[in-house]
Amino acid sequence: MTKLTFDDALQRIADERCVARDDVQARALRRRVWIAEWHIPGCVSESFSVVTTKRDAIECALAMADGPPRGMATALRRYGRFDSQSPMFGRCINTIERRTLGDLL
Repeated sequence: MTKLTFDDALQRIADERCVARDDVQARALRRRVWIAEWHIPGCVSESFSVVTTKRDAIECALAMADGPPRGMATALRRYGRFDSQSPMFGRCINTIERRTLGDLL
């Protein structure tokens, strides 16, 4: 069986399919990805995306905010985090973080 390339593994993650670490090429596991995440404090991730660039991660995080508040893009770019108040959920946290693909699996 041929092991998954970096692009194949990302596509499976995007399709919400299972990806086992042992099924991915070693060099693909070492490559870096960006994770954009939205969650309520104390809870697991409500929504997340895995992308290849910081710019894409910021765009995903802004889209998760559904009408991002002023200053959110700047805070994500500088600090990788933005806390906000949602009328529906209360306090919400948006983050972006750089990791290796292997860290995700």
